[in-house]
Amino acid sequence: MQLSFRVLLAVPLILFLSQSLPAQTLHAIVVGDISPSAGWGKYTSAVAMDLTLVSSTISNNMPEQQINFIRLEIEEDEFSSPQHLLNSVDLLDVRPNDAILFYFSGHGSTDDKGHHFLLAQGKLYRQDLLAKLNSKKARFVALVSDCCNTRSDGYMYAAPNMFIEHPRVPTPLFKRLFMDPTGVADINSSSPGESAFFAPLEPGMGSPGSIFTLEWIVWLDLERRNSRTWDEMVRAVSLKVHTSFRDHYPKGASIAKGAPLQTQQNVFPLRYPGMPTTEGPRTGLIVRDFPGRGAVITEVSTGSPATQVFFIKQDKFITLKPQQVVIAINGKSTPNTEAVVQAVKQSPQIMRLTIRDANTGSMDVLLRMKY
Repeated sequence: MQLSFRVLLAVPLILFLSQSLPAQTLHAIVVGDISPSAGWGKYTSAVAMDLTLVSSTISNNMPEQQINFIRLEIEEDEFSSPQHLLNSVDLLDVRPNDAILFYFSGHGSTDDKGHHFLLAQGKLYRQDLLAKLNSKKARFVALVSDCCNTRSDGYMYAAPNMFIEHPRVPTPLFKRLFMDPTGVADINSSSPGESAFFAPLEPGMGSPGSIFTLEWIVWLDLERRNSRTWDEMVRAVSLKVHTSFRDHYPKGASIAKGAPLQTQQNVFPLRYPGMPTTEGPRTGLIVRDFPGRGAVITEVSTGSPATQVFFIKQDKFITLKPQQVVIAINGKSTPNTEAVVQAVKQSPQIMRLTIRDANTGSMDVLLRMKY
């Protein structure tokens, strides 16, 4: 008999890592809404996969004694409600040095009041959920959501099993991201006005999951032995999501037949520790006219976004250099400096530049502007 929802609750034991550091617990609430009203259809397995990937990644980065897991796989409309999710936060017994990670995969939308999770029994506004999380008075709170709007009906799914190997202590990555900082991280998989998309189904195969969650989990796995910051994570995952969407949907995609095409998906960080301030140079590029041929780069500011652009073809980060020429931004030609200025103003935070280099020829790079 299938239950309406499944909850996995592991009560943590006290573990003293050192005499100077009180025991810390990462309270992880992992939620996937696969209720009938969500209408995922053949993509139900994608949401289930999201939950499995996130749950296994947390377990592979944290000692079992330091995790308190609440996994909600919501299978009936009765439990797809704001109160049900808020109640899961009430269950937490949080100490001042603990951290909370709340992950949600399901439908999301926005209105005049703000971004919300779209549930069968109503809207759960992001600001209300954050208020509830902050009321637990944890050292650090992270809210990460992968909200999609694709609709279809009528398919069954089977959630996969993942290999779990708990480390003795938190990995360097999870220690830096969740156990060391204070404050709040609030990140959604797509920017205002955008939908979040699944990776396409392969014939005869189950869905691999959502684009954002897949790229996030891959990055976490690759970097688990490294002490990376939230800014490094957001920057790297944002570029990967942007590139992955273009690879999967080169002609764009829509959430329903006849709906306008969406040509890109961009991660939207509302706030996180170390988030760049909205001041100073957005790109770090200074250009001048290169008559008839574009805008030539004359200077690249030290430590600016232009010193860490993603070279798509070679899958690596490089630094833009003086004497290179900007010939297009986001697919539109930039014959002069004025065209570059206007293109930057109109661009989302991740900007695709076509650069001509006298030695290597033309190349496409992604630059994530400072703000």
